Amino acid sequence: MKVKQIMLENPRTLHYSQTIRDACHLYRQTKVNCAPIVNDQNTVVGILTVFRLLEAIEEGATFATTVDQIMEKHLQIIDENTAFHDIREQTMDRLLIYNNEQKLTGVLTRIDLINKVHGALMNSEDRLAEAHEINKELRSVIEASYDGIIVVDSQGSVQMVNKSFFRVQGSDHDPMGGPIEQLTIVCRESLIQVYQRVMAEGKVMFERYTGKHLTELVITGSPVFDELDELVRVVISIRDLTQLNQLKLQTEQYSHELKSLRVKEQKDLIYHSAAMERVVNEALRVSGVDSTVLIVGESGVGKEVIAKTIHQNSPRVEGPFIQINSGAIPENLLESELFGYERGSFTGANKEGKPGMMELANGGTLLLDEVGDMPLNLQVKLLRAIQEQEIYRIGGRVPIKLNIRILSATNKNLEKLVKERKFREDLFYRLNVVSIKVPALRERKSDILPLAKHFLNKVNERYKMRKYFSYEVYKFLEEHNWPGNIRELANLVERLVIMSEQDTIFPDQLPEEFSVNQSSTPLRVTVDQIVPLKEARDIVETELIIKALKEYNSLRRAGEVLGVAHSTLLRKARGLGISYAD
Repeated sequence: MKVKQIMLENPRTLHYSQTIRDACHLYRQTKVNCAPIVNDQNTVVGILTVFRLLEAIEEGATFATTVDQIMEKHLQIIDENTAFHDIREQTMDRLLIYNNEQKLTGVLTRIDLINKVHGALMNSEDRLAEAHEINKELRSVIEASYDGIIVVDSQGSVQMVNKSFFRVQGSDHDPMGGPIEQLTIVCRESLIQVYQRVMAEGKVMFERYTGKHLTELVITGSPVFDELDELVRVVISIRDLTQLNQLKLQTEQYSHELKSLRVKEQKDLIYHSAAMERVVNEALRVSGVDSTVLIVGESGVGKEVIAKTIHQNSPRVEGPFIQINSGAIPENLLESELFGYERGSFTGANKEGKPGMMELANGGTLLLDEVGDMPLNLQVKLLRAIQEQEIYRIGGRVPIKLNIRILSATNKNLEKLVKERKFREDLFYRLNVVSIKVPALRERKSDILPLAKHFLNKVNERYKMRKYFSYEVYKFLEEHNWPGNIRELANLVERLVIMSEQDTIFPDQLPEEFSVNQSSTPLRVTVDQIVPLKEARDIVETELIIKALKEYNSLRRAGEVLGVAHSTLLRKARGLGISYAD
């Protein structure tokens, strides 16, 4: 610290001809205890202190006495750039401070020095207290961090760690003061590598560590520089992503389960079989992305229902779901239906023009049903529309931007059609990003009875009826081959309900194709002796329940084929002494 940093700068002076009265007035104005005395050339010739002034008055001086008569002429003069420690040992009452040009720039008295030192000490104490509080808060912030934090100096010595470091380290070994090489943490080598890279390059560095039991850590090293821009420390944080990854997986699992429950609540999607559960899970997985999906399967298996399931569980659910059947529209009209047309494009066209199905599906999903029947000339335009996400109306010159997801469905073997040059190979690969195959109804027989009951309830509700299927009818339905799949089943149920004159529908009302599956010998019950009707009923029910439980190995399935709720079946089984745990 230099003298000029603690002196009283630019002090007020008195001319040697001024009086004691002038000096008192100056002291009152500036609140100082001394004043340099100058001559006509503004050269300092003396100094007058308050103490000297009081002595002079005691000696008989008056307020009219000039200051040159009482001033002190012995002057102590030093340069303003003198270091304070060079003068702190010498006896000092007051010093005149000159600059390099020998001009007066300040005054330093013992009282001024005491006041400045006292002020500096008070200021230092305040700053130390403030620094202590800041350091305390900073330490609290570091300790509150969930990430493990370790501070290493430029020599590789550990200066500080927080509590989370011990959790990540997996032990209570304190590495404070030791070298970084002696850390016991599992990611030590990666941590050392980060430290060395930060020291070498002077910038933030990252490293990922993957260990046993799906442990995943992210190590971040940050440099700390001093006022001379020298790298003095490296702050290393260790973030444990293991729990975050587990939470992410759990969230995805819960989300998938929630979607599955939502799907099962859909009225048109009825299934119990593992094969259909796999199909639905595949549909749910692809619903969250915009990839094109090809849904394949025999006619009537429910490809449209799967397409709607994908749309209803996708981010596009608020957008439209548009379906166009390539096989149901004449070839000469299919292009205009798909892409739309401008007014006056062709004879018979709407005078105002018409938007196509692709345009109407903007912001939503377009299902290209029976895409295998699409003409080759339209396949080229469709491929371009999918790739560029834009179309031109027939007769139009302005492109229309699209934001649609394409789903397609077919009951044909597109790979075979590609080989026969009846379907474009490039379009096939564009549509077949994800393929979902819906199994035929005969391949998932456990879905037949739930579907039959579902269609029966719908038809009863529609026509205000209360028709039922006998147990034998359910049996025949389950054994049928169903070449028309779900569509055939739905149509059959409606026909049976409408044509039946009785509330209960029996096998003799089934179509002729079901007779091949019927046994030539009708079901008969042999009676060896006469027993009470209630006992006979219990015997028959016992045999039927045991047979159904043994054959289907499921209380719910057995209840379905017997035509009763599974809770009712369980109650009857227990009442008849039949033990079964479902």
